[in-house]
Amino acid sequence: MTSANIVNGGNELAGDPNYSGCSSDGNLCKAFPFIAALTVLFVTTGTFNAFTVRSLLKDENFNFIPIVVLSEIIFLFTLINFLQTAFTDPGVLQKEKEVEDPDNDFHVPLFKNVVINNTTVRLKYCDTCQFYRPPRASHCSMCNRCIENFDHHCPWVNNCVGKRNYRFFFSFLLWLSLHILLTLILCCYQCAIVLPLWSDVASLVVAVICLITVFPIFGLLGFHIVLIKLGLTTNEKVTHKFTSSDNPYTYGCSKNFLNIFCKAKPLRSVGYTEFRQKQPRLAMIRGGGNGYKLQPNDDNVSEYSLQVENTDV
Repeated sequence: MTSANIVNGGNELAGDPNYSGCSSDGNLCKAFPFIAALTVLFVTTGTFNAFTVRSLLKDENFNFIPIVVLSEIIFLFTLINFLQTAFTDPGVLQKEKEVEDPDNDFHVPLFKNVVINNTTVRLKYCDTCQFYRPPRASHCSMCNRCIENFDHHCPWVNNCVGKRNYRFFFSFLLWLSLHILLTLILCCYQCAIVLPLWSDVASLVVAVICLITVFPIFGLLGFHIVLIKLGLTTNEKVTHKFTSSDNPYTYGCSKNFLNIFCKAKPLRSVGYTEFRQKQPRLAMIRGGGNGYKLQPNDDNVSEYSLQVENTDV
C-alpha cells in the first residue's frame, strides 16, 4: 500500500469504499503520527519476537509456548483493531451540495432545539457543512467534516473516533493494554534470569518502551471505561455538556456497553441531496429547514432519534 493510500484513509483496507479519510488533502504531516505509531508497534513486537521469545522458548525450567502463542494472538487483535479504527468511516456527515435559498443564509437560526428523553438538546447550524448537526455530532477542524457521535480526533490513527469506529478504538486500547502488559512481564522475566543485565539489550529496550507506554495506555483505557459507564463521549466530557443527572444518552452501565459492542455496525450517512436521490435508510434526515426528522420506516434508528419529540425552536 502506498503512502498516498495511508494518507487518504486507506480505502483499500477500509471496507468503506467511498470514505476518503480525514487527511484526504494528501498532507503527509497529518499521517506522520499514524505511521510512527504503526512503526513502533511493529518494531517493538518484532524485536520482542526475534530476541526475547526465542530465548524464552529455550528455557528448560518452564514451557513458554502457550504464553507465546497467547502473546501473538493478542498482538494480532491489537493490529486488527488499530487498522479498523484508522480505516473505518467514523460517521462522516457529508457536506450539503445544494443550498435551498443562498440569499437567506444570513438569516438561518444558529440553534434549533430537540427534546431527547425529556432533556432539551440544541442542534447547532454548521456553516461549513450547511446543515443542522444531529445530536452528539460535532465539526472536526482536522477533517473539516461533521462527525456523528464525535468523540475526538486521534492523530495516532489519522482519523476521527465517532459512531462507526468507537468500538474498534476501545477494543484497540484493551488489546494494546494486554499486549504491553504481557510483553513487559516476559521481558522483565528474561532480564531477571540473564546476568549481567545488559547482555540482553533487546529485551531491556523493549521493557523500557513498555514501561513508558503502559501507564498512559492504561489511563486512557480507564478513562474510556468511565465514559461508557456515564454514557458520554470525550467531547461531551471535556466540554461539560451534561451532568450525571441530565445526560439523555445514558441507559445504565450495562446497557451502555451493550449499545456500543453488541449492536450492528451503524450505516454510513450521505448528504441530504443524495438522500433525496437514493432514499437510503438513515436514522435522521434533514427536512426543509426544520432541523432533523425521524425516518419512520427505519429499523436501524439510533436510541437518541427514537426519543426526538420536537424539531421546532
